[in-house]
Amino acid sequence: MGWFGRKRRDDGGYQDNAALSGFGGYQPSDAPKFPSAGYEKTAPRPSEPAPQPQGAPPPEEGGDPMRQTLTPAQRRRSTPRKTNLRLVKAVPILIMIGIFGYNVFTTKSHHSASTDDTPRAPYTYQPEPRVVVPPVVAGWQSVAGKDGSYAYDVPPSWEPAPTTLHGWDPAAGSPGINLTTSAFLGQHSCKEDAVGQIGGAGFTTEKTGDAAEAARKAVTDLGISGYTGKSAPAAKVTPGAPEKAEVKIENESREGTLVVAEVAPSNAPCQPQSVLVGALALGAGDKSAVLVAYSEQGRPGSASRDDLVRILHSYRGVPAADRSTTTPPPTTR
Repeated sequence: MGWFGRKRRDDGGYQDNAALSGFGGYQPSDAPKFPSAGYEKTAPRPSEPAPQPQGAPPPEEGGDPMRQTLTPAQRRRSTPRKTNLRLVKAVPILIMIGIFGYNVFTTKSHHSASTDDTPRAPYTYQPEPRVVVPPVVAGWQSVAGKDGSYAYDVPPSWEPAPTTLHGWDPAAGSPGINLTTSAFLGQHSCKEDAVGQIGGAGFTTEKTGDAAEAARKAVTDLGISGYTGKSAPAAKVTPGAPEKAEVKIENESREGTLVVAEVAPSNAPCQPQSVLVGALALGAGDKSAVLVAYSEQGRPGSASRDDLVRILHSYRGVPAADRSTTTPPPTTR
């Protein structure tokens, strides 16, 4: 799903959702272990004497002549216990040598593979078919959900990104917000925020069936999460009075609530003078579906309040008869 995961507006922009850290960290406890058993006492060699208990009588005549010539000190140095200890000490050394050699040779082979300059054959990517719906605002373009059952429209200067999820992660003093079925305005338009944008839009869900409350929460969450800089006080969000709005679902009209808020950024990148954030919420049981649209003000290409309100009023359900499927052309990489 595209861009996602900014903790605050000062962190340089959205992060790819697939690059989240913390997956599958290798822990020492996961490492394979060498067997700890198997080092049993070693029987004396045929040519070596068996250990004698302290104070034992001397060997009888006819015994092993080698045993008869060993002094007590020599006999102690050749006991199986000491032999086993040397064996146990030697085994880890051999293991470490083996591991070192394995690492050397595998590193060499990996290096050889990485330096292989054989050109990689290009591959072709075929995007999945997507649903397209006609816009209801003349001259604009539609942004439809995956199945095309709902949509909204944006001006020609906006970039629809219906398969993209974007937003800001929760942080201290910042509630965070996620937006799906996205569209963007003026991406890569500020050097201080290279992957940011002037504005955007998308859907979210609020856990309340009160549409007015849901709309106010959405504009407040986005204003604070998106426009509060690091170690700065929270951005000031001033929601306007809620307005009634009709949302057409199939052949019915349902009543929703629209709220537009003014945001005073707090040490945000690119230092926008102000931001407008609007939301249109439609209650459904104990939840509300909310379309949010926002734009920084005072920058070239900024969306006006009228444009944001028009985007929100284009929120609608789409009859099946108005949906069609198209397959984007393949790309070769």
